Amino acid sequence: MPEYASLSRAELARALESLDSTPLAADELKRLLWELQRHQLELEMQNRELRETQHALEESRGRYVDLYDFAPMACVSLDGRACIRELNLTGASLLRRERPHLLGQPFAPFVEPRDQGRFLQHVRQCLLGETLSTELTLRVGKDRLLVRLHSAPFDGGEPHGHLCRTALLDITEQRQMQLRLSLTERLATVGTLAAGVAHEINNPLTFVLGSLQLAARRLMNSSGSEAQETDALLKHLGDARVGAERIQNIVRDLGTFSHPDERPPEPIDVRQVLELSVRMALGELRHRARLVREYGPVPDVLADGSRLGQVFLNLLVNAAQAIPEGHADQHEIRLRTWAEERMVCVEIQDTGHGIPAELLGHVFDPFFTTKAVGKGVGLGLSTSHGLVKALGGELSVESEVGRGSVFRVRLPMSPAPSTASSPPPRQEVPRRGRLLIVDDEPLLAQTLELLLEPQHDVTVLHDARDALEHLRNGTAYDAILCDLMMAEMTGEQFYEELSRTAPEQTFRIIFMTGGAFTQKARDFLARVPNARLQKPFQQEQLDKLLARLLR
Repeated sequence: MPEYASLSRAELARALESLDSTPLAADELKRLLWELQRHQLELEMQNRELRETQHALEESRGRYVDLYDFAPMACVSLDGRACIRELNLTGASLLRRERPHLLGQPFAPFVEPRDQGRFLQHVRQCLLGETLSTELTLRVGKDRLLVRLHSAPFDGGEPHGHLCRTALLDITEQRQMQLRLSLTERLATVGTLAAGVAHEINNPLTFVLGSLQLAARRLMNSSGSEAQETDALLKHLGDARVGAERIQNIVRDLGTFSHPDERPPEPIDVRQVLELSVRMALGELRHRARLVREYGPVPDVLADGSRLGQVFLNLLVNAAQAIPEGHADQHEIRLRTWAEERMVCVEIQDTGHGIPAELLGHVFDPFFTTKAVGKGVGLGLSTSHGLVKALGGELSVESEVGRGSVFRVRLPMSPAPSTASSPPPRQEVPRRGRLLIVDDEPLLAQTLELLLEPQHDVTVLHDARDALEHLRNGTAYDAILCDLMMAEMTGEQFYEELSRTAPEQTFRIIFMTGGAFTQKARDFLARVPNARLQKPFQQEQLDKLLARLLR
């Protein structure tokens, strides 16, 4: 009976109850009618329950679809060929394409070429049943996005079969923020060391200037024999050179910590890196504690010396700042190195105030610090811990309040170098060459000219544009010494212009730089194969580079 369809569930139940209370009629037709009415009511109640269940399922599915599509992370399901089978709207937005145009398409073209092998291996492992994570770089238009992939296997049923269901987190800004905070921590450390570095530079600079004044005075007021005057002048000039070399070493050491670029790991002696860090931190150490060295013999480790130096420098500064100033005779900082079980160990021990036991477990947490405001942002130990771990090592700490702390770095030994010896290089006397010096610092260019003129024919120009015009007229040189950072036209611009007008001369350029301060300049030097000289340099270094071009 269609009139029942409009009844509510409660009204249907009451109608069914009323039928149950109706006495059976003797007439068979009345009984059959009663049974039909009962079955119809029961069916209508079941239909009503099914419709309500279906409505609830549709609402639940709608909520799931909304949660999936508008989740704060990109979600993608990949098949055995790493093609996209499912993708939420966040994922389509991340890839900057319409979802219908992405479904069924391979995901690999969005992966940076150097990471594609690792990406495909990640998908294969997931389809074999592993739940795993990795980081890689995506190419989206002209942008590069660093993402973290969290993947788990999933049975997609027909027709897809097993799928790799992956959540992609865009960590580009997070990583950039970490780099900025790491740089902030490094700058805080360098700021702490600035006074000490100035002190270390001012000492040799004082006797450089004094020795030069003595040499000048000796020339103006010569009174002894020629041999005596010559010996005295040579001594004063030798002292000045020693002082200048000390300044050069200090500036070079400081430069080791100034560039955040990662360099390829190479075999290095941890004792040399530790000593470099000690020289950097000496101004902070000398007024607080005696420095005791116990350097045992150790093999090399495979590391980036700049990064490892940053670790040691941070540990040394922390050790110094744990000790009050003015009682250096009562405190010590002890440095030890030794080897054990294929590992190289470096220990930095101080007699400072120590770390309470309840805080010891947090010293490597980001932003955790016990220092006063302005002494750092609490990333030094966290960054150091990460750098050591990336080298396959470990950084640990032991401490007791009132007795001091011990920080221990353990690093794996470098693989043994090949024992095959190469013959010593043959010494060649370079021929006399035609040299062009391009530098906007007149005194520097003049000094180079005076050093090189006895062996070579030298032309000096102070403007790179004049040098370009000179070269366009057909004048060729065996070597071109060009400053990288010049005011009117940089060395990079000079190189680019010369590559269009006289490309064969670009291979003759030796770049001179007092420090490639901009990222653009550093990228340029990494891109071109030309030799370069780091100012200040010795004439022997310049002669070696010239010999290659003059063979």
